[in-house]
Amino acid sequence: MAQDLTPFDFIQSASQSKKDLIRESDYPEQIEKQYTPYIVNRGFTYFEDTILHANEMNMRHHLFNDAQYRYYLGVLRPRNRFSKWHKAEKNADLDAIQEVYGVNRTVAKMYLKAMSKNDLKRVHEKLQKGG
Repeated sequence: MAQDLTPFDFIQSASQSKKDLIRESDYPEQIEKQYTPYIVNRGFTYFEDTILHANEMNMRHHLFNDAQYRYYLGVLRPRNRFSKWHKAEKNADLDAIQEVYGVNRTVAKMYLKAMSKNDLKRVHEKLQKGG
């Protein structure tokens, strides 16, 4: 059985250790399926020396996972690349709108722009639980 790898394992191996996780595995087909190009590419957008390479891979999203991973292994110079991932800020109003109306964050932002203060107050009142 193949070990479970995260996209961060692939980022670390392509940028620092240079160990080929797919080909050096006992189960290369299963390891290749664990490679998530979108997340790996996004991880490389946080560094000025890898952002253009991530853009190249985004333009060539049709390539096999192994081909994309091998590109990073070959082109990146060994370096420790670690960065905190940007996360959306917490917003109680947007969270309330999402819960009450059952919409995603983008739609909730549009609702928020169209709402008055009284509308927003009513949304928050709907979430209050009696006791």
